[in-house]
Amino acid sequence: MTGNTDGESQPSEYSSVKDPKSSGRESPVSDIQIKDHERKATDENLLTLEKVHAILLNCINLTKKQKLEYAESERYFMKSYLKKLINKLKR
Repeated sequence: MTGNTDGESQPSEYSSVKDPKSSGRESPVSDIQIKDHERKATDENLLTLEKVHAILLNCINLTKKQKLEYAESERYFMKSYLKKLINKLKR
């Protein structure tokens, strides 16, 4: 089996993106794939945030401890969503 070495060129449908985990090697990841992944991650955080919020509003049989845990989860997903949104706007 032959692998892709540093000297070989990347296929034309991919842009060369530096792989932060490697030492100077480039990985074939298209800009579209990166943007699509970021959008999906942002959308997933928003959807999860909305679900957690709906549980807090609609479930009347939650204990105070459960409400606190859901509120903490809601806060986590809100922060994550906002961080990804800010990063998206900076680009």
